[in-house]
Amino acid sequence: MRIIIFIISIMFVVPGCAVKSVNQTERIEPEEPVEPVEHTEGVMPEMPEVQMPEIPNVKMAVMPVLPANTESPKGNNMSINQVVEAACGQCQFGITGKAGCDLAVRIDGKSYFVDGTSIHDHGDAHADDGFCEAIRQAEVKGEIIDGRFKAETFTIIK
Repeated sequence: MRIIIFIISIMFVVPGCAVKSVNQTERIEPEEPVEPVEHTEGVMPEMPEVQMPEIPNVKMAVMPVLPANTESPKGNNMSINQVVEAACGQCQFGITGKAGCDLAVRIDGKSYFVDGTSIHDHGDAHADDGFCEAIRQAEVKGEIIDGRFKAETFTIIK
C-alpha cells in the first residue's frame, strides 16, 4: 500500500515539474543589442613568426621560366613543343591542294603538313589505328615555318 501511495505522489510531482505555462504575449528582449559579426572570407589570423632551423647541404629546387607564348621572333614562324593531334592531312583534316596521303598535325585548331617525318614512318596509314583512319595524339617539337610544321621530334602517344 505504501508503494502505491508513493507511486501516485510521484505521478503528481513529475508532471507538475514538466508542465510550465508560458504567456505568449510576453516577449523577452536582450538587454544589450548584439551587433552582427561580418564574415571575412579568406582572412587568416596572424601566425607567430617561427625560425626554421638551418638544414645543411639542401638545395632548393628552381622552377624553369617558361615563355608566355610559343611564338619565335621570325614573323609568322612559331616554335612548338607540345602534344598535338596527328593524322592524314587529306583523309582526316580535309587539307586540299596535294594529292595522296600525307602526315599532318593540328595545332590550336589549324592543320599543317609535317616535314621531317612521313606518314609511313609510323606504321600502316590505312590500318584501323593508322593516320588515314584515326586522329592520334603525338608529342612533337619543332617549328611552323611558311605554313608547314618542321618536326625535330615526333612521338606517337599510345
